[in-house]
Amino acid sequence: MIRDPERRAPNADAPVLARRYADALRIARTAAAEQVVDDALAAGLTPAAIQSLVIEPAMTQIGRLWEANAITVADEHLATAVSQAVLVKLFDRLSVARPRSRERVLLAAVEGQHHVLGLRMVADVMEGSGFDVLYLGADVPVDALRRFAAEHQPAITGLGFAVGVGFGVLAESIHAVHEACPATRIMLGGRAVPPGLVEAGYARVDNSMEVLFVAERLLREEPRVPNPALLQLLRPARHEPREGREAAYATNAVAERMADVTEGATAMAREYVRLAGTFKDLAFRDPLTDLGNRRAFDDRMHARRTTPGSERGALLMIDVDGFKAVNDTHGHAAGDVLLRRIGAITLKALRSHDFVARVGGDEFAVLLDRATRDEARIVAARITHAIADDADLPVTVSIGLSPLHDSIRATVLAADVALYKAKAAGRNAVSEAADAPLPIPV
Repeated sequence: MIRDPERRAPNADAPVLARRYADALRIARTAAAEQVVDDALAAGLTPAAIQSLVIEPAMTQIGRLWEANAITVADEHLATAVSQAVLVKLFDRLSVARPRSRERVLLAAVEGQHHVLGLRMVADVMEGSGFDVLYLGADVPVDALRRFAAEHQPAITGLGFAVGVGFGVLAESIHAVHEACPATRIMLGGRAVPPGLVEAGYARVDNSMEVLFVAERLLREEPRVPNPALLQLLRPARHEPREGREAAYATNAVAERMADVTEGATAMAREYVRLAGTFKDLAFRDPLTDLGNRRAFDDRMHARRTTPGSERGALLMIDVDGFKAVNDTHGHAAGDVLLRRIGAITLKALRSHDFVARVGGDEFAVLLDRATRDEARIVAARITHAIADDADLPVTVSIGLSPLHDSIRATVLAADVALYKAKAAGRNAVSEAADAPLPIPV
């Protein structure tokens, strides 16, 4: 299978970055770990890839050292605390969708399971993608899980099971979720998930890079009916000796207290990030079309200058032909409906990583990151055809296309001039700017 070298290249740096990150964890240096994350972002790794390819392998190495008695449980807790702090640093970058704009998800590690860093990563990725995440954390009793599932009726319930003890508790947790919320889809995560559950059709998430794919697939499927026979096979282990569970997570009071303090601090830090994201959403969103506004467009244009691959791309400036006539004839309410419709059609015509904003009364801007000239032409043509072919729209659009230049002003000016040419050519057209930027008026 042929892979896109541009997309695969950053991942080649991941093993080296993971080793550096593990070194930072062994000496409990948060600043050094954050520097590795900064270097990974500069190398082009996405936040989810950093979680899965850098942080997770390093933490796995720490876990093996602990199991081999090469480090103490306090060292393991310190490494977890450092990684929790680093995950907060990535949390803001993961926020790419409106908060709580998608289905509700409940995430919990089942009773007796204390290793939740992987579950925390999954929660951050899902929340950043707009899911309404209820994160219950570690060691959630079956009765509490049943109560939360019944009260909140999540579309998806994710159960973490990282240490191979308490299989009976896992079975009871799955049964409790099925019973409390029959419409939920269950996905499982963690190294100790029994293969039989996966073979029986329960979805398994191996890392945070794939969780969105698994979640989308689950939402397209009907909820799974529980398999009583399979769950009953796991239940005899429900009342295993308690010392067996404790041995799997040997700890001490100081380390446990340190972990609690870290978890509380990172939870508070995430809440501040969420609050900042809410204010940013209000400030950067056009309330009429639910797209970005002029401020969001300016912010995105400035941000692309420090983004890997930003040397390639295009800008589309879109103006509605005949919009004034609609307003004058049918009123502003009809004009608002028209703008919302055009915004929705434009958004649907774009690629997943493109960005569209309403930057004026009837003017829209589309930023096509990493697009070639030919790709930009295809997108522009798709927008004009979709709007012209919509029987409910009495208008068309004209589009000016410009490649991205080092100067933001030069890019916008070139796209605007191309837009005027499209208008002069008879409207319902796409006009292109020259590759070289136009001189900027003083």
